[in-house]
Amino acid sequence: MADQAARREEERLRHYDTKNSPFLELQTPFTTWEAVKVVLLAWTIPLRLFVGILGLLVLAAMSYVAALGWPIDQPFPKWRRELVKASRHCAGVVLFCMGFQIHVKGWHNVKKAEEVGALGVFNHISWADPITMMWLFAPSGVSKADNATIPLIGTCIRSYQNIWVPRGKLGKGGEKQAATSLNGNSSMSISELIVSRAHDRRFPMVVIAPEGTCGDGRCLLQFRTGAFVAGVPVLPVLFQYDTSRHNPAWTIINEGWHWFRLMCQFYNRMEVTILPPYIPSEPEKADPVLYANNVRSLFAKTLKLPLSDQSHKDFMALTANKVGVSLDGRRVVAPPGILDKDGFADLTKGFDSSNGKKKVHKKHS
Repeated sequence: MADQAARREEERLRHYDTKNSPFLELQTPFTTWEAVKVVLLAWTIPLRLFVGILGLLVLAAMSYVAALGWPIDQPFPKWRRELVKASRHCAGVVLFCMGFQIHVKGWHNVKKAEEVGALGVFNHISWADPITMMWLFAPSGVSKADNATIPLIGTCIRSYQNIWVPRGKLGKGGEKQAATSLNGNSSMSISELIVSRAHDRRFPMVVIAPEGTCGDGRCLLQFRTGAFVAGVPVLPVLFQYDTSRHNPAWTIINEGWHWFRLMCQFYNRMEVTILPPYIPSEPEKADPVLYANNVRSLFAKTLKLPLSDQSHKDFMALTANKVGVSLDGRRVVAPPGILDKDGFADLTKGFDSSNGKKKVHKKHS
């Protein structure tokens, strides 16, 4: 079975359909109307940027005070946690400055989730998702260890007592040591830390994006099992964006141009639906894959989205082969020899699908 799955994956990467990829945004090109909005709204960006950065600075200051002198792996006393909860409103200011109009449904389900000690799970579409989660819940997250070094952002999220994950495999000593230090020198693995936090209600709720990367929001990628190994209830938080003009999805894009287009919209609509806590059955508790698949199906049914067999590995294969989208958002671009005339790409040329890494070609003397 494993060999068959590996062969299917290899075949998909060898004949990858770029025109229908969840990582390549081709449905919201830069039109004449988009150009008109740039003329009308670009002048407002400096003021909104100033207010947004001010909000981040206040958030960073409050976070710094909340975490100052306190072991990161120990629950906060009440006053520190209340300061963190107050700081979350600064995240709302940042979202407002970016033009987001957010509509939240099902808020009453959060209380039920707290009562049963649920983990939060959400479909990951945009960089705005985690900021919105901060604004809604002031939760802990599972984040890449190198995010802790980002100016301002690293300071802001440290007081949220995240679980930090090394960028590479845990077997690499340097990265493991860095993540272990950030997690309070805990000897537990990342999975064990998630399980421990799920059962310790002194900490804020842990939220996880099971997809592990951002898609375009028009399908659901494969779910990883990290959020489901604990066998505890999960709180499904569903994000849906208005993609009729400019898609806020954090796909393979030119980051600066993407952000500029986002800021030149009259508004960016976001729907957040909080479902009742999902209580796993005994078979689901015993089988994280089954649990993850059932929750993924619930997401798809509620959002009316198709399931995709693609994952973070496809994203890595695209970036390894330098496949992207033109600035006008109308065509796929790639180095010579990658794309054929029908828009299919051979992504195995610069990517090792067995370990999800870029191929290394050694020189022989």
